[in-house]
Amino acid sequence: HLLQTLPGAEGSVVSGLSAVQAAPGAWVRTQVSFLWDSDCWEFSLKSWEWEMDCPFIVCMTYAFHTPDKLCFILDLMNGGDLHYHLSQHGVFSEKEMRFYATEIILGLEHMHNRFVVYRDLKPANILLDEHGHVRISDLGLACDFSKKKPHASVGTHGYMAPEVLQKGTAYDSSADWFSLGCMLFKLLRGHSPFRQHKTKDKHEIDRMTLTVNVELPDSFSPELKSLLEGLLQRDVSKRLGCQGRSAQEVKEHPFFKGIDWQQVYLQKYPPPLIPPRGEVNAADAFDIGSFDEEDTKGIKLLDSDQELYKNFPLVISERWQQEVAETVYDAVNADTDKIEARKRAKNKQLGHEEDYALGKDCIMHGYMLKLGNPFLTQWQRRYFYLFPNRLEWRGEGESRQNLLTMEQIVSVEETQIKDKKCILLRIKGGKQFVLQCESDPEFVQWKKELTEAFTEAQRLLRRAPKFLNKSRSTVVELSKPPLSHRNSNGL
Repeated sequence: HLLQTLPGAEGSVVSGLSAVQAAPGAWVRTQVSFLWDSDCWEFSLKSWEWEMDCPFIVCMTYAFHTPDKLCFILDLMNGGDLHYHLSQHGVFSEKEMRFYATEIILGLEHMHNRFVVYRDLKPANILLDEHGHVRISDLGLACDFSKKKPHASVGTHGYMAPEVLQKGTAYDSSADWFSLGCMLFKLLRGHSPFRQHKTKDKHEIDRMTLTVNVELPDSFSPELKSLLEGLLQRDVSKRLGCQGRSAQEVKEHPFFKGIDWQQVYLQKYPPPLIPPRGEVNAADAFDIGSFDEEDTKGIKLLDSDQELYKNFPLVISERWQQEVAETVYDAVNADTDKIEARKRAKNKQLGHEEDYALGKDCIMHGYMLKLGNPFLTQWQRRYFYLFPNRLEWRGEGESRQNLLTMEQIVSVEETQIKDKKCILLRIKGGKQFVLQCESDPEFVQWKKELTEAFTEAQRLLRRAPKFLNKSRSTVVELSKPPLSHRNSNGL
C-alpha cells in the first residue's frame, strides 16, 4: 500500500506498508536507464546482504524491478537526518556529539570488517529513527576493497580524505575515519573544518584539505582535541583507526572513556534528541533532492538491457522470516490481548491485584487461605502470585509483598486439616507453611503448579551449584521459562 512519494537524489522515495505486515517502509525507485554499469547494482545488492544485520545501517528487505524501474524496499527512517537537525537544533555539545559518534563508529566498524569503505560520511547521510538512534544511509558510493583498493576521487567536498582527493592514490577504510573527523567537527561548530566562511569553491575546499592543519577551538576539551587531531591526520600511517586495529583504536580513545560499547550496540544509551512524531523532519520535501524523468525520455531499453537485471529480484531471508514471525505473533495474540484488557478492567473495578502479575513470568495467581498468627490457629485470606522461583502474597490493603523463594522450600506436600485438603510447604529450618484453597478445583491446580515450579527450580539449582550461595536475584535469572498467565479460575 503506497502512502506518499518524495523525490530523492538517485530516484523517487515512496513510503508504504508491507503487504505481509502493516509496518512502514521506504520504497526506493530508480530508472534502469540510469544504472548503465551492471557492476554498480550488483555490488549494491551484495552490500544490502552484508549490511542487513547491523542496527546502525539502513537495512533492505526486498528488491524487485518493473520494465523500467529498479525497486528497493528499505527500513523507513522518518526521524530526519543530522544535517536537518543541526539546522534546527543548532550545534551539538560534546556529550551529544559523543552519542552520535559511538553509534556511527559501530556502523563503520560493521562495514570495515567486511572490507567495505563507505566514502560518503556526512551529516546529511546519517538518518535518525523514530527513537533518535542513527542509521548510516545512501550506500551508493560504498566500495568493496577486499580484492582491489579503489582509486576514484568520489565523495562530498569538505569530508573527503586527502588520499581520496589525490587521484590515482589507492585507499581503503582510512578514508572513512578522516570523514568522521570532519563530520564530528561540523556537529560541534556548524561547518566543515575545511570550509571556512561558507565558501562553495570546491577547489579551495580541496586545497585546504590537502594543505591546512586544522586549528581547534580552545573551548574543546583536551580529549576531544586529541580525537579530532588523530582522525584528521593527513598522513594515513599516523591517522587514528589506521594503525592496524581499525575501529578498536577509535573506541579506545580517551574521549570515549566510560562508554560501554555493548550497551551502545544494544541502543541502551538515551538519544539527546527525539524526533517529533507526525512531522516531516526535513526543511522541505524538495530539499531531499530532485529526480527528473525528463532526463530519461527518449532512451529506449533493449532486451539486452533487461538481461542485465534478470537476477535483480532479491529477498533477505532473515528479515522476511522476522517480518512473517512478527505478523503471525501479533495475529495470534490479538484476541488474547483483548481478553486480558477486559479482564484487567474488570479486576480493577473489583479492587483485585491482578495487574501486578501481568507482564511478568507469573504462572498463576488468586486468593488462598494461609494458616497464620503466632500459634498457627487462624486462617488469613491473602492474594498469592506464583512465579517460577518464588511465591509472593499480599493481604488486603497491604502495600508490601511477602515472598518465599523456591530455594527455601524443602518439599511440597498434601495434608488435611479438619477434613479439608491443604498444601503443606516444608521450609528450611523445620518451619511449615500451610495453604488452603477455596474450592477443590483450585486446590488441584495450585498443588500441581506449586509442585512443578518447585521441581523445576530444584533441577536448575542442581545444574548450577555454584549459584546456590548467591543472592536471590541469581535464581531469578536462572528461572525464566515462557509460562503463560493463569489465575486460580483457570484463565
